[in-house]
Amino acid sequence: MHLWSAGLEYKHGTGHGVGSFLNVHEGPCAISPAHRLGEVALESGMIVTDEPGYYEDGKFGIRIENCMLIKEAQPSYNFKDIGFLQMEPITLVPISTKMIDPSLLTDKEVEWLNSYHNRCRDIISPLLQSAGKQQALDWLLKETEPLG
Repeated sequence: MHLWSAGLEYKHGTGHGVGSFLNVHEGPCAISPAHRLGEVALESGMIVTDEPGYYEDGKFGIRIENCMLIKEAQPSYNFKDIGFLQMEPITLVPISTKMIDPSLLTDKEVEWLNSYHNRCRDIISPLLQSAGKQQALDWLLKETEPLG
């Protein structure tokens, strides 16, 4: 939405299915403006990629990728009992903040990034500690420091 407000578009799909046949852009679903024959709507239990990005032809590009579990959401109000879905990140790798100018982010965006990094830290730290991977743990703790 932020790109659209500036009149920009990244001209590729936002995500695709993962896992059945180990293809690169696998169905049965996709998050894309291009509809492909046989695609189905997102359902709880599906795993999809989330790949927002932006490219300037011949200049630069940036993309953040993650695998997401589609699961049922529990909103405070369920309009006509239709049900809602949400995405939960399952690829818990810190997002590099080296190229982020925090002054360009909203408070909500900083909160989202810090929350994601806390989740990475909370889930991965005990695994690294129990495996005796101190160097990896030190890296994780450094890369998940709160922004802002």
